[in-house]
Amino acid sequence: MNSAKKSRRPIVRRQPGRPGKDEPDGALLLLRAAQSAFASHGFKAATLRRIAADAGVDPALVIHHFGSKEALWEAVIDLQALYLKSYLEDFKALEAQTEVPVRARLEIAFRKIAAMTFGDPECGMLIAQISSERGAKLDLLVERLLRPTYDALYPLLLQAAQAKAIETQQLDVLYFMILNAVTMSVSYRHVLGYFNGDLQDVSQLKENMTQFLIANFLHESAPGLGNRDTSTQGKKAKETK
Repeated sequence: MNSAKKSRRPIVRRQPGRPGKDEPDGALLLLRAAQSAFASHGFKAATLRRIAADAGVDPALVIHHFGSKEALWEAVIDLQALYLKSYLEDFKALEAQTEVPVRARLEIAFRKIAAMTFGDPECGMLIAQISSERGAKLDLLVERLLRPTYDALYPLLLQAAQAKAIETQQLDVLYFMILNAVTMSVSYRHVLGYFNGDLQDVSQLKENMTQFLIANFLHESAPGLGNRDTSTQGKKAKETK
C-alpha cells in the first residue's frame, strides 16, 4: 500500500489566470467573447464575469491578459482593425487602378464590402451599440475603424462621382448609407425570416446584398458598364440600330 502511494503522481494545480500548456489561447477566447458581449449589450452592460463565462475561462484571465475592461475593449477594437486591414488596402489599390473604368472598380469595392461584413457579422451590431453610448468608446471606434475605412473608400467614391458613375452628393453621407445598409442588414439578417418565412443561404444573401448596392448606388449608364442590355446605354444603342 505504501508503494502504491509513492507511485501516485502528484497533483499539480494550475495557477489562477494562467492557461495550461495544452489549453486554447485564453486571450483569443476572451477577445471573441468580449466582441460578442459588447456587440450584444454595449460596453457598460457587458461584465467581465459574463465575458469570461462565455469564453469558458477563469475570470482571472481577464486581468492576467488585459488588466482591465477598458483595455479589453481596446484590444477588441485592435482585433477588428487588424481584420479590416487587408480590405482597406484593397480599396486603396482600386483607387490607383485608373486604367480600369471607375464603375467596374466600384462594383469590386461593393463586393469586398459585402465580403468584409459577412466575414464578421457582429461588427454592425458593435457599431450600433457603441454609437448609442457615445463618449470615449465611440471616439476610439471612429478613430480606428470607421475613419480608416472612410479614408480608404472616399477617393474611389470621389472618382466615381466625378465620372458620373454615382450621383453628385455628400460623399460622407453616401459612405454611411452604404456602410449601414450592409452591416446592419447582415447583423440582423435573422429578422428577414419574419418577412420571407425562411432565412436565405448566407452566400445567396451576400450576393443579393451586393446586387442591392450596385442597383441603388451606381448609374447603369456609367462608364465601365460593359455590354449589359438592361442598361439605359444598352437600350439607346438598340434604338439607333
